[in-house]
Amino acid sequence: MYEDQNSKIEQIISEGYEFKFGDYIGNGFNLLQKDFGNFFLFSLVSIIIMFVVALVPILGIIADVVLVSPALIAGLYIFAHKLHRGEPTEFSDFFKGFNYAGQLVLVTITAFLVGQILSIPYYIANSELYYWYIDIFKAIQDSPQDAASLMAEIGDPPQAAFWTNLLMIPSIYIGIAYAWAVPFVIFYKLSFWDALETSRRLITKRWWIIFAFMIVIGLIAGAGIFVFCIGLLASFPAYICMNYLAFEDVTQLNVEGETEGDIEQHLVG
Repeated sequence: MYEDQNSKIEQIISEGYEFKFGDYIGNGFNLLQKDFGNFFLFSLVSIIIMFVVALVPILGIIADVVLVSPALIAGLYIFAHKLHRGEPTEFSDFFKGFNYAGQLVLVTITAFLVGQILSIPYYIANSELYYWYIDIFKAIQDSPQDAASLMAEIGDPPQAAFWTNLLMIPSIYIGIAYAWAVPFVIFYKLSFWDALETSRRLITKRWWIIFAFMIVIGLIAGAGIFVFCIGLLASFPAYICMNYLAFEDVTQLNVEGETEGDIEQHLVG
């Protein structure tokens, strides 16, 4: 079955696809509303879990970033998938992302490293600014009571040239291009590298519109901060639902036994 699915993805990458920007946002809200209570409760539980894990010195924060957070996000995708298909759901479905922990950890670490490597030219161009921050940090750490006077002695931060922002374009590109790696691991059972590469190749076909889509749904997710942060418990699941529906439609995830003509209707020549 997975071989057929992968062949389908290759055809979509080769021939292109339609991206229904507005539909994914509107239907994402509708999907969230189908079981708003469980989405909200799981978001609250997730925050508590991550807070408790972060209490472990040093390793806790690392575990949160590379393991706990990706697995919990994967659980949101799994729950949204079952809900969208009309399948029975249980609260425990949210935690099934941990079944893919190994590949998700590798996805997270690899995506981070690739992003950092692509950012090296930017870091080099702004090295003076980083040294300034290091000096400030050391000064405050050594004499916190004299922080204000020490900062005055060190002086204002060096101004970064505007053109150096252009050096961030490669890392921005890859950050968007890797956005569907997690659902590829979950739903297509791809290895971490195949998931990253398949996501990159697929999104690159319509990178600009997906970039705009990610900005919009990111703003929707971030809007929850302005409701005493409680809004994040609803806005972040909405973000996942929207991104899931985009992924599901583009990859024709829930289309089973499709004919060649069915796929061609979805493709853009």
